[in-house]
Amino acid sequence: MAIKRSVRGGVPSPYPRFIFHGLRSAQLLASIVVSGIMGYFMYYLRLENFNIPWTFILLLTVSVGTFLALLVTIILYNFTYLPPRCNWLLNGGISVLWAVGFVLLSRSISTSHVIEKQCSSEVWGGDAAAGVCRDYKALWAMTLCGTVSTLAALALDVHTQLKTARRGVYSIPEDDREFRRLGEKESFRVRSAGYEPPREQRDFKILAHESALELDEEIGYHNRYGVDEISER
Repeated sequence: MAIKRSVRGGVPSPYPRFIFHGLRSAQLLASIVVSGIMGYFMYYLRLENFNIPWTFILLLTVSVGTFLALLVTIILYNFTYLPPRCNWLLNGGISVLWAVGFVLLSRSISTSHVIEKQCSSEVWGGDAAAGVCRDYKALWAMTLCGTVSTLAALALDVHTQLKTARRGVYSIPEDDREFRRLGEKESFRVRSAGYEPPREQRDFKILAHESALELDEEIGYHNRYGVDEISER
């Protein structure tokens, strides 16, 4: 059975589709590239018995966390409902980690001037060093992309949450206001002093009144008979 993705549990998504998926694609690309480069660097550092910098650990953590957050939220978006409040809480925490990781990475590579220099064997004295230079440039660029895209996604979440909250404030339509004013007035069924019901209504009331009198007389007769019989005994 085919699942209709547009249903989302019966609740339409408040996010603008193209901006939402565009920012998430940038976050996904940044998280994949950063986690791959970090895994590569950390593998060879452990192989050479070097200590792993805390910047690498933080970048690996935030990139994997971003990937998991994107996976969970896209499932909610497609098959149930993704609340903007929940999403901006996730993006808020992730954006702080991205920003801290980007600042630490920029500070660590500022001394070697990797960003300013050309990644060639003549400048770095070999192909291996030139390859490391290219990896650092890609890492810095993707860390910047992850930081900017996550901050932009956070701004989109806040904007969507505020828009959803404004739409959720109930305003009484004009038709309901007129209906309320009519309810506060006297009912149309209030009879004036000179009102006389139709003839059919009067005949029905007279017949009902006569039937009630006959029933009362019959009940009173049986009651009196029962009392007399008991008194005679």
